[in-house]
Amino acid sequence: MNKDFDDLWIKDTALIFYQIFSVDYADVKFEDKLLRGGGGNSTLCSTWVQLSDGFVKHRISEKAYNLLIAMIKGEDGKLIYKNGNTVNIPYHFIYKKYKYLFSSNAKGAEKRKKVGQYFHQDHNPSNQKVLTLLKAKIKEIRNNKNYLNELSIYIKNIQTVDLITVEEDDIRTEADRKLSNKLEAIERDRLISAKFYDLIFYK
Repeated sequence: MNKDFDDLWIKDTALIFYQIFSVDYADVKFEDKLLRGGGGNSTLCSTWVQLSDGFVKHRISEKAYNLLIAMIKGEDGKLIYKNGNTVNIPYHFIYKKYKYLFSSNAKGAEKRKKVGQYFHQDHNPSNQKVLTLLKAKIKEIRNNKNYLNELSIYIKNIQTVDLITVEEDDIRTEADRKLSNKLEAIERDRLISAKFYDLIFYK
């Protein structure tokens, strides 16, 4: 997407969540119910994923980058390249040719590696945490004259999708699992002490 389209997509996303969280519902438990869902897979989480996919930024951890370079060699390996602080990976590597390296139905690092998965694309912070952050921000700004611009600016950097190793994902997942109020992005980054590069998928 180009920048103008990104901005429109962000503003429309801000608007829909503003409409959800800017009102006071009759039952105070109603909003809490909206935010729930097994593994954060509530209707609102799914809505956020679908909308934010148009503008969310991607990153790759240094460990994941080094492992990927070690695993994919030859002519294919040359198609993965780093330019400054940005790593470029062919789109079809992730979603077609080497898809087995990046996704499976297995849970936990060891079980994932047994079926060939060594990397995971992690929403950071979790989608469930994003919803609680949006709710709090909207309650804070809902009476402001420029609420939509404020919220649009806020959500531009509210989340990234991080390509990390399955071991790094285990650390983040276990920490979040123990908490009802999930960790924020900076806290999850500290857990794995990772250096990150910007990530671009190209066709």
